[in-house]
Amino acid sequence: MREILCFGDSNTYGYIPGSGQRYPRDIRWSGRLEGLLGAGYHVVEEGMNGRTTAFEDALQPWRSALGYIVPCIKSHAPLDLIVIMLGTNDAKTRYGVSAEEIGFGMRSLVIEIETFFRYNAARAGRCPKLLIISPVPMPSTGGDPEFNESSLQKQAALAGVFRQVADEMGCAFAAAEEWIGPELLGADQCHFLEQAHTIFAQRVAGVIRELLE
Repeated sequence: MREILCFGDSNTYGYIPGSGQRYPRDIRWSGRLEGLLGAGYHVVEEGMNGRTTAFEDALQPWRSALGYIVPCIKSHAPLDLIVIMLGTNDAKTRYGVSAEEIGFGMRSLVIEIETFFRYNAARAGRCPKLLIISPVPMPSTGGDPEFNESSLQKQAALAGVFRQVADEMGCAFAAAEEWIGPELLGADQCHFLEQAHTIFAQRVAGVIRELLE
């Protein structure tokens, strides 16, 4: 059985634009993925609203992936692949970090994962393959006061930044903006509509087959 961990923020969680509720498992991309991959695959969903790569939030605690990734992978290991899609929330105004610093956060997350498996291989198994996916940049703030024009510019730069991190760290990479256009985002300009989840799941399944089969 191939074990896959999908680790991300609200679009991995399945946040419904407008209501803020959660899409059912058979609609959200991380829930659909197992069915698309077929027999021999088990998919663990680890999406959390507001999650960042590495930045703590005094208003919304426990959002830093860096502070949670070790207990998460320890709970689910051994793993064959970890799919990471983060970065949207790092661009919020209150963090005050650049796109390059968000890249540092992603790099730190990868290092934390590799370090855990290096020193726990006897029980947790070898380090799984890692797939970094840069998020779809928000085309506008959608009226969300947590984002401004600078936030949008940072998000737009993440595909290039994360691609470089993936190259340096030996990870696979994909850019979600190549699959999902602005027309597939909700009125908040951030969260996937149902069709986007369908398309995204199909594209991720294709990448996973290339990596693991």
